[in-house]
Amino acid sequence: MDKEKEIKEAKAAAVEVLLRLDEALKSLKDASSMSVWDMLGGGSFFSVIKRKHMQEANLSIKEASIYLKCLNEELDDIGMKLPKEISDTMSDNVMDIYFDNIFTDIRVAGEIKEKLDELKSFRTSIENLIIKLDAELDEIKEC
Repeated sequence: MDKEKEIKEAKAAAVEVLLRLDEALKSLKDASSMSVWDMLGGGSFFSVIKRKHMQEANLSIKEASIYLKCLNEELDDIGMKLPKEISDTMSDNVMDIYFDNIFTDIRVAGEIKEKLDELKSFRTSIENLIIKLDAELDEIKEC
């Protein structure tokens, strides 16, 4: 297969990963905002909305992982991994929504912040990969 085509396919997959990471970051930022209101005594209403945003973030992370697999097939030696999903088990939902308390709210807020940091870092890695792929495409075109 021609190298230029492989690089273009890898770049396309990387761009798709980036788009899904942006969706996940937006959902986590929204969850983080709701988390603040929840800790300030917002009650179950904010817990439910926060959990909805966390579920959306997890869905975007799953979608990003599909495109990352495509990317890995194109560049099998890049060695990148997506962060693990945010905990969203039934017991987490019950504790966060029905037994709404400051301790659970603080724990969940910490998880959200941790995942935001991980996703931002991973997003930067994907951006750098796209820059590198663009540079390789430019080299091919110059030859």
